[in-house]
This record gives sequence, structure tokens and C-alpha cells, in this order.
Amino acid sequence: MSIGKKKFMIIISIGLNIIFIVCLYLLYQENTDMKKGAIRQYSLQQNELLLNLETAIRHQDDKVDYVNSLVGAYANTNHNFYLTSEYYSATNYLNIPKNISILNSPTVSSIIVQSLNNRITDKSDKDVEQEFKTYISQVSQVVDTLDFVNNINGKSLKEQYKTLDEVSDLIDGFNLRR
Repeated sequence: MSIGKKKFMIIISIGLNIIFIVCLYLLYQENTDMKKGAIRQYSLQQNELLLNLETAIRHQDDKVDYVNSLVGAYANTNHNFYLTSEYYSATNYLNIPKNISILNSPTVSSIIVQSLNNRITDKSDKDVEQEFKTYISQVSQVVDTLDFVNNINGKSLKEQYKTLDEVSDLIDGFNLRR
């Protein structure tokens, strides 16, 4: 083989390797962006959940606003449960701590439905009211720890995962039943 052909093959090989490396980098960046997007979505939904719960509390005297706020809160918990639950393949891909979904699980968030049912039927239950306030406090602590503006939005994936680990530790401290 002549020297010209060898140089040509080497140049083609280097060019293909560069293209391959660029493609791998672009796939890595897309993968990272998807994970960061899912974490952002989780954080925003937790903020929305807290907003709906606080709106319900502020509008306890207005049955329609109270019910609408709790319906919204219930939708938020379902969304985040499906986003973070270990039973869904996307969660394994996202590497979200397994216990993050507990706060939004149907068992724990059932207090929203109980409060909703009590309000619709005009039933008063002090235990349910206390459990509801405790749940709101827990969601508030999670939202404060997530701190979307300072800990999630625009942060690296590593920093976002660090925040999720802090949320995971916080949720562990709540000793919630599954």
C-alpha cells in the first residue's frame, strides 16, 4: 500500500473517531438534560402541590375553592408518584432515591382524599384535620429542601442529585408508612 493511501486511511479513521466522540458527547448531553428535566419537573410539581394545599387551607370556608384545591393537590401527588416510583422504568433510568416517592404515594397522600371526602360530606374529623396539617408540613419541608431557585434550576445534575439525597434523608425522618 502506498504512503498516500495510508495517510488517507489514517485521516479517515481519525475523522470517523472524532465524529463518533462528538456523537457520544451529544448523547451524553441529551441524557443529562432529560434527567435534569425530570428532576426540575418533580421539584415544580412539589411546589404546585404545596401551593394547592395552602390554598385549600386558606379557603376552608369556601367549599368550591377548597375542593378544587384538593383535586389539584391530588393530581400533583399522582404525577410525582408516577414520576418517582421505583415501579416505573423511567425512575430506574433517572436514579432517583427510592424513598422519594413515599410522600406522594397513594397511601400517604390518601389524607388529601380523606379531607376532600370530609369536606364534600360536611363531616368534621379532628384526627383527619391534624394528619392533613402534618402532611402539609412535610410537603413544605420537602419544598424548602428542594428550593427550586437555589438548588435545582440551572444547577448541574450532580448538584440536583445532592439535593434529592437531602430530600430522601428528610423523608426518611418522617417515618411514613407505605
